Amino acid sequence: MKTETLGRFLAARLFLSMRSYSLMLSAPGPETVIDGVSYLYFGGTGYLGLATHPEVVEAGCDALRKYGVHSATSRGRFGTNPPVLEVERRAAEFFGTEDAFYFGSGYAGNHILVSATADRMEAVLLDESSHYCVQEAARLPGVPVITFRHGDPEDLRRVAAPWGRVLVMADAVGPSDGGTAPVTEYLEVLKTREQAVLLLDDAHGFGVLGPDGRGLLDELGLWPQVNGGESADSDSPVRLAVCGTLAKALGGFGGVIPGTAAFVEKARSSSHYFDGSSAPASAVAGSTAKALELVIRQPELRQRLQENITRLRGGLRDLGLNPPPGRTAHFGVALEKAETMRGIYEALKSKGILLPYIAAYSGIPPQGILRFAVFADHMPEQIDHLLSELRSLL
Repeated sequence: MKTETLGRFLAARLFLSMRSYSLMLSAPGPETVIDGVSYLYFGGTGYLGLATHPEVVEAGCDALRKYGVHSATSRGRFGTNPPVLEVERRAAEFFGTEDAFYFGSGYAGNHILVSATADRMEAVLLDESSHYCVQEAARLPGVPVITFRHGDPEDLRRVAAPWGRVLVMADAVGPSDGGTAPVTEYLEVLKTREQAVLLLDDAHGFGVLGPDGRGLLDELGLWPQVNGGESADSDSPVRLAVCGTLAKALGGFGGVIPGTAAFVEKARSSSHYFDGSSAPASAVAGSTAKALELVIRQPELRQRLQENITRLRGGLRDLGLNPPPGRTAHFGVALEKAETMRGIYEALKSKGILLPYIAAYSGIPPQGILRFAVFADHMPEQIDHLLSELRSLL
């Protein structure tokens, strides 16, 4: 290691010693350097394996050279530049919609959609295990927020009963456990309301689930109805709204809301993320647009990811572990005791495999979980190595 690089690394380790988190010293991928050690990595969210793709990296560098770090103003004035527009064009192409709204972070997506959909709502009904960003956005309308049991349509029916017009909020895919929301059952419950919006955050479904990779609602055949699309039942009082991120499977960074031109315009104008916040950084937008282009151009990326998902999930079931049903690229497995899972995490780490144990996060049981994540660029033998080492510990 060069002297200058070693100095920076030691300074970072000294700073890190005062913190409770680790330091990633490489791009995320099947082999990732954490705190100076290279691990076989089954954490994080880079599901399609695009973070280090040469075309994605070069597109970001090219945008940085041409347009500087960022446009230094909001998009409502002079802040929209070609890389940002290209992300929206590519996102609309990928999602098969008329338009898309691209903004700085997927965390803000629920905030933006609440502003666009919560007018005239009497109450917000919130899945109790929703991600933090969903919970925070639920408070924005200033109406009562009532929680219902995680993934429980009958409990949703119970809490919805007193209200005529409701906004229901949940994760499409659980951020830690990988479980999927019972969307069709929710829609059936909500048909009895005077007016309802089912708002789902599909951060972990975009790019992974569905025949076109558009997420859980694509998987369920409901994609034509989202974000301004026509309902299969034109008289239904229920509307579907969805947001997500380009920072998980899709190889870029930032939030996205695809939809009809009218719906996207409402999303841009109902809050101040368009005219009051800085546009996404140029390099990030350049890389994100290229990543979307690759996902569109190379559907085999999603095919390889699904093959790896099947291999890992099947192998875990053979070991007697029970990942939640579905085809998500990440999922949580809970054992009876926290000490057992912490021991597995430490033992694997000592063997050069990083499989996160998460003690506390939204939507996980009190004892925590082992959170598995698999990428399109994991090799079969890497997955088999993880399974073999797990077998020796169980």
